Amino acid sequence: MIKWTKKNCFTVDGVEFKAIPLGLGNQQSTPERFIFQKSLWVVERYEKLISQLKPKAIFELGIWCGGSAVFFQRLAQAKKLVTLDITEQRVEALDQYIEANQLHNTLKPFYGVDQGDVARLRQIVRDEFDDGMLDLVIDDASHFVDQTRNSFNALFPLVKPGGVFVIEDWSWAHGKHDGPEDFAAFYPNHAPLTTLIFEIILACPSTGDYIEKIEIDKNSATIWRGTAPIKADDFDIAQCCLSRGRALLAQQEDDVCV
Repeated sequence: MIKWTKKNCFTVDGVEFKAIPLGLGNQQSTPERFIFQKSLWVVERYEKLISQLKPKAIFELGIWCGGSAVFFQRLAQAKKLVTLDITEQRVEALDQYIEANQLHNTLKPFYGVDQGDVARLRQIVRDEFDDGMLDLVIDDASHFVDQTRNSFNALFPLVKPGGVFVIEDWSWAHGKHDGPEDFAAFYPNHAPLTTLIFEIILACPSTGDYIEKIEIDKNSATIWRGTAPIKADDFDIAQCCLSRGRALLAQQEDDVCV
């Protein structure tokens, strides 16, 4: 349970956190206080999701300051939480938290892992989770289309029916960025992550029960896993929609390339 102590500070089961929206400072976590780089309403949204889902097997992509991993593990009382990042630089505060609380088998960070490495992601799930299945995936890593799609293809088939896959910051290409229009110079060499969101939306009615529902706000896309089994080795969300959906995606891709 979250207990707010100040406007942007709170505790979870005795651990202190400070919520800082991205772009409002680059503070680092300490063993005494972890930085959770999210707006207050996002913190509250996750509290509601965790309360509803009660996940015990969590896979997080993107370590950053380490605060999110501690937040999710503490709030959910997860049996196992794996978190990974492409950087090889360890987060000292996270290591100290794991050591102090003897969580070596409960909260496990992996450094130097590319979220786009499908084989590596699936191997980690096989090695770290007893039944090779997940309740909750949070992708807060690169926010680029190819890497994020690869992660989705690798892990969504391993989400249990009724489980959830969250894609954070899907809207980075469409915010005003302190100006009247979206900022074309923001990641100019990368297609908007919206491309993947379109693929997932179009796949929802086309695949039967792969996807139960999709919830989208200005920050995140929350995809609820349906009941139909998915063959993990063959799964590609970009190929899951029917002909009219594929035509729409092709048109959208042409527009992006112009």
